[in-house]
Amino acid sequence: MDKNIIWAIYARKSTESSDRQIQSIDDQINNLKAIAKREGIKISEIIFEAKSAKEPYKRDGFIKLSKLIEQGKISGLLVWKMDRLSRNAIDSGAIQYFLQKQKLLCIKTPEKNYLPQDNAIIMSVENGMSSQYIRDLSINVKRGMRSKAEKGWFPNIPPIGYLNSKTHEKGNETIIVDEERFLIVRKMWDLLLTGNYSIPQTLRKATNEWGLNTPKRKRIGGKAISESYAYIMFTNIFYTGNFMYGGQLYQGKHTPMITMDEFDRTQIFLGKKGRPRSQKHEFPFTGIMTCENCGAQITASKKHKILKNGTINYHTYYHCTKRKKYISCKEKPITSENLEEKILKIFKEKTINKKFYNLALEVLSEMHKNESLIHQKIYENQQKEILELQKKLDRIMEFLIDGTLTKDQYNKQKVNIEEGLQKNKIKILETEGRIKDWTKLTEDVVSFMCCVGDAFENGDIQTKREIFSSLGLNHRIKDKKLFIDLHSWFLKLKEGEIELMPEIERLEREDSLISKGRTESFDPIRPRLCAG
Repeated sequence: MDKNIIWAIYARKSTESSDRQIQSIDDQINNLKAIAKREGIKISEIIFEAKSAKEPYKRDGFIKLSKLIEQGKISGLLVWKMDRLSRNAIDSGAIQYFLQKQKLLCIKTPEKNYLPQDNAIIMSVENGMSSQYIRDLSINVKRGMRSKAEKGWFPNIPPIGYLNSKTHEKGNETIIVDEERFLIVRKMWDLLLTGNYSIPQTLRKATNEWGLNTPKRKRIGGKAISESYAYIMFTNIFYTGNFMYGGQLYQGKHTPMITMDEFDRTQIFLGKKGRPRSQKHEFPFTGIMTCENCGAQITASKKHKILKNGTINYHTYYHCTKRKKYISCKEKPITSENLEEKILKIFKEKTINKKFYNLALEVLSEMHKNESLIHQKIYENQQKEILELQKKLDRIMEFLIDGTLTKDQYNKQKVNIEEGLQKNKIKILETEGRIKDWTKLTEDVVSFMCCVGDAFENGDIQTKREIFSSLGLNHRIKDKKLFIDLHSWFLKLKEGEIELMPEIERLEREDSLISKGRTESFDPIRPRLCAG
């Protein structure tokens, strides 16, 4: 070997999947040093980097190497393989140019030496094969991912609340529910859907109170999700059971977390770009009402007036934003006090009295006992199904060991059984939730109808906002009047009270009614109350 050659080692490893089988940078350098020692070569420079070589002008190490060759400070290269130097036509052309102009006197790999007098066609073919390999690999990967998407499986890492299964061969993973996080993320959607919580508030609650964190992986995970990720999460259509890939919407096979209607309503709350509406002041009723005349949002602002005696009076006015183009809105502002009077008027007209409330709680208590027994039976049956599926899983393992089943037959049956296990586990979670929640929810509704007026008058801004938004849908202002499409349960309970209260009052007046007699006397009206 020419003693005048100034040698350098160049090592590179990309983070791309196509480079996973390539030796690490340290291994490349150590092997090349061993070759240099065996050949009696003195190394003057070692350059290494972790970058892809698919695109030119992207590698700082290669740019530095090229400058040293141009300046005559390097004339020989030791590399693990030629594709470590380049995988694109421009950089390959630069290397060939250095050889032809004898700026490089030798490129040495463990298998071969490349010299200026060698046929340039051979190196061109090798570099072309390397570049073509990258192009073919990219096409095949994209084709495989598109095929997976067409089968209904998202071909990337799913968002929080879901996991890629590890029971299938690489490239054919399905998406399963993350049992640790699925219900927590669903609760986050529920909070946001109330319209009373912003994304940062929802995220703080999930992190600090519910212990939400990211799944633990090899090098990352196990930490709280960031606010920027939360914004992306709540604009991700994946949670509806669909997903976007390559600019196209696909229907997924994974378990939906929310409905499409809930997703659309969330986007309305967040605004078109998924950003929360900015507010300079805290007003309890903004973001909920619209103007009946033009359809724009109702906002609020504080005004002050200086009286002759120097006192400053402050007033809050709710008014139309008048942001609808081509519509001249004449809606006049309404004071905060006037608006709250109108809300309290609804409460006075629609809330139920104490006697009706007490009777409703008695009936709900009896219904809860009966319903709990039914759900408990369902729960026990679901547990039995899980045990049976687990036994089937054990049996097919025995069949695989004794040769009754082939590996393919075993894998196919195993997938079906594990999907059944997953579905039954989700059903058990739903059953447990129903056992605990449905009567509690109904009791809350009845309590709301009885006590909402006092809670609204004495509540803080957040309480007033939650109560106001809970009354119904389509809150709107017209001619300083408030209109709300009240929830059906709100109206149904009031109708029940109007219908049944005369009989309840009559039964209450009978002096002979002791505890047992009272129960028997009220029996005829209980089914009518239950029906409501």
